[in-house]
Amino acid sequence: MTHSIAPIERAAQSSVPQGKERTYTLIILVDDRPGAVDRVVGLLRRRRASTQTLALVGSERPGVIRVTAQVTDSDVAVDHLLEQLRKLVDVRQAENVTRQHSVMRELALIKINSSITTRNEIIESGRLFGAHVIDSTPETVLLEVTASKEKIDELITLLEQYGICELARSGNIAITRQSSADMEEEISL
Repeated sequence: MTHSIAPIERAAQSSVPQGKERTYTLIILVDDRPGAVDRVVGLLRRRRASTQTLALVGSERPGVIRVTAQVTDSDVAVDHLLEQLRKLVDVRQAENVTRQHSVMRELALIKINSSITTRNEIIESGRLFGAHVIDSTPETVLLEVTASKEKIDELITLLEQYGICELARSGNIAITRQSSADMEEEISL
């Protein structure tokens, strides 16, 4: 007789069927103290948040780190994740900016195989997407582009015909269009 063991369900951990989840952008402001960012990342892992991108950078305030995370999950799981993040000692603010008026961008560096005959085509294709030539050798062209994830994906698809040697992407960063006075009020609460 065989018994199948069902996975243990834990509260607020993702069990959303594949294809039913959505991608959310979270902005988390964390005090720049030893272990603070580790606790944030540890919580994302413990809650089994499917993290797509994670960008860490200093903020406009000294001593505060801005973490931008893109996670794929359900509404309920993301709301619970935000509640848990806000409970961490060094977290000043945690918000889901997916549905807010916000600007999201990603940086990509793309090194493409080139020859004398394809160099101008590659450069012109890049310009259509706002890319700039950063470096050029007889065999390659290095483009830099800052745009939405979707636009960068389109550019990569277009450039694949030439052969992409190397690709580096930053992951999304985001900022809300909310006024700084409104942000100050939220943080001081």
